[in-house]
Amino acid sequence: MDIAIVTYAGMPQLYPLDAPLVPALRALGMNAQPVIWDDPSVDWSRFGAAVVRNAWDSHLRREEFIAWADRVGAVTRLFNPAEVLTWNTHKGYLKTLEARGLPLTPTVWVAPGGTLDVAAVARERGWDAVVLKPAVAAGGLKVFIFRREQWHDASAKVAELAKEGDVMVQPYLTAFETEGERSYIFFNGDFSHAVRRPPTLASAPRGFAEPTGFTPDNAEEREIAHAVMEASGGRRLLYARVDMATDNAGKPRLQEVEVTEPCLFLTLDAGAPERMARAVIARL
Repeated sequence: MDIAIVTYAGMPQLYPLDAPLVPALRALGMNAQPVIWDDPSVDWSRFGAAVVRNAWDSHLRREEFIAWADRVGAVTRLFNPAEVLTWNTHKGYLKTLEARGLPLTPTVWVAPGGTLDVAAVARERGWDAVVLKPAVAAGGLKVFIFRREQWHDASAKVAELAKEGDVMVQPYLTAFETEGERSYIFFNGDFSHAVRRPPTLASAPRGFAEPTGFTPDNAEEREIAHAVMEASGGRRLLYARVDMATDNAGKPRLQEVEVTEPCLFLTLDAGAPERMARAVIARL
């Protein structure tokens, strides 16, 4: 069976940490190949399945990407499904998870065209620094850190970002600097492996430079990651990455659920490429 591993023009052979999926599928008898998502010459109906991996410009062209997913999902099996990609490419999905009782980093939402007195919010909530980011974003693009002496600039930046869409305002978590984020990776709803990642923001100090695999030893955080997985779709999802971090009170908090095109760090766990390949085949 031909299987398209979906990427974008800037990464035609896939990101190195994700590329092992192709040989792992081929070793199991599948004809897997990277395919650029917006290549107009591609006949998606000739593939038995399309697995979204490194479509890393999707947040820059969200409406076009969602329309593409709808078209492809109508002619082949698309993973994750188009409706999941639509849900996950706007961070408003976090409101749904919070309403289900999952512990998220506190967030103030600013609607398109809106403004926010960041100084007033920070005083009310006891925040010493804030992170601002668009609700449609990835890879640290247009994400900013502002500290107490910069509240006026932060309010101006909120208004600027809100001209383009919804904006999120959150406390800056100082544990990023020493712990980074922890990513829990799942295939078909089953836990596969975990990775510790440094902050993605250039303006955030880093206690370490590279992502590394680790064995999760925080029972509370593990339970939250599994609960998030179930609340986000569970076994309906071929792949998912649940990103956790420690808040300023020392408690684990959900940062994001990545079920569109996350790096899955397949090279950081020896068994991960085959586990994902077998998860794909199980869907077929």
